Amino acid sequence: MIDEISALMEVGPADVARFLYAAPARYKVFDIPKRNGGSRTIAQPSATLKTIQRYLLASKLRAAPVHPAATAYVTGKGIIDNADAHKANRYILKLDFTDFFPSIKVKDWRNYARSGTFTEILIEDSTAYERILFWGDGGFSPKCLSIGAPTSPHVSNMLMYSFDADVSQAASERGVIYTRYADDLTFSANSRAAILDTERHVTQLVRKMRSPNLSFNESKRGLYGPGERRMVTGLIITPERRVSLGRDRKRLISSMVHRASLGQLDVLQLSHLKGQFGFVIAVEATFLDTLRAKYGSSVIDRILEFDPPARVRD
Repeated sequence: MIDEISALMEVGPADVARFLYAAPARYKVFDIPKRNGGSRTIAQPSATLKTIQRYLLASKLRAAPVHPAATAYVTGKGIIDNADAHKANRYILKLDFTDFFPSIKVKDWRNYARSGTFTEILIEDSTAYERILFWGDGGFSPKCLSIGAPTSPHVSNMLMYSFDADVSQAASERGVIYTRYADDLTFSANSRAAILDTERHVTQLVRKMRSPNLSFNESKRGLYGPGERRMVTGLIITPERRVSLGRDRKRLISSMVHRASLGQLDVLQLSHLKGQFGFVIAVEATFLDTLRAKYGSSVIDRILEFDPPARVRD
């Protein structure tokens, strides 16, 4: 791998080796507020380290197996697929891992590399992978995945493969559907008892797990049944068993379209609204027809055809 990176960066192998030694410390660290209070620590790799991470992601790691239950950070999948898997069932259980990325440690990578799950990872390159993929949390020794590295999402899916397989099997044996969107676990079934039985099994599994050593955020647990508002990764499952944007999101988008019709949105806001339109088309295209009827096709088409400046796209 050092020879590959040497060719990629057009520097000598000795320079690469020196760079990799300090790679776990080559991060810019800052906190951002969470929506519900508290803060989240972001560790952004340096530009050079990020280039190497992206190279490994594209040329090596993308080929690693990811379990079908994983719907985040998977090409061709997203929150719509995650919600769609549960729309036919009456009961939905949501669980959430605490500090997901930082809980995935370098030892979990070592266990994975030794397991032979993905034979493209050569044992002799394992240490180099560690130093490239794992943040040192202020030091030179790799410790955990960071929120901010482009490789962390896919690596988390790789290392969660065995967990997803075990949970999927347990859920299937009980007639329960299971999906995982990063740290959000969703279970659904037409039997409340089956879901609760699956939850007991999964809770015991997580408590016994040593790699990765994860735990649930009990404050985010939710069990929802008929007559209750059922939301899966930000989308609403309607009583008619359809996936919907939900009234709150529709009101927000409609308000933005109204402001756009009055010329009150700047380029950043227009770019965001155009992105929201893409989301509308993917989830609930009929809502776009509603917006056309309310604001006129010319307004909607102008937003759809908006071409943001390069500085906004970047």
